[in-house]
Amino acid sequence: MFARIPNYVLTTGAIVAVIVLVGLYDNQRAPVADGSVGLVIGVPANQLMTQSGDDIVLPVVLRLINRSEKEEALEAENKCKIFRFVVTTPQNEFIQAKRFADDCPTNTTYGIVEANSVIEQIEAVRLDASRYVPGDYKLRVKFWNYEGEAEFTLVTGN
Repeated sequence: MFARIPNYVLTTGAIVAVIVLVGLYDNQRAPVADGSVGLVIGVPANQLMTQSGDDIVLPVVLRLINRSEKEEALEAENKCKIFRFVVTTPQNEFIQAKRFADDCPTNTTYGIVEANSVIEQIEAVRLDASRYVPGDYKLRVKFWNYEGEAEFTLVTGN
């Protein structure tokens, strides 16, 4: 049955399944204290180093959680700075960061996260395969100027 399904459909289905499982796992924990706003990052613990061209696609679940009783205003210098990331080794040696487009508009971007609610967004972070070897890495993220961190391991297929 699976022999007739194209590889890209199977890969997309696998990524969606991983994201759902990470989201369900993260939902069971209370990473943000009552009365505050915080960012929770979800990534697969082990990411295959399969490539799409020269990239390794790392699915990232961003959950901006507001556990307070009032809405929180969000502001970013421009739409390109809503989501930013840096990848380092466990020893904090720089590997890669998100580069901004030269044509990014200069208008300030605004948003809100309602009281006692969550904004969830999924990003496909493209890692430059030439910069990575199998091993452990840290992903540091800024989303609407809230910071979070997650660790992941790149592994080779069998």
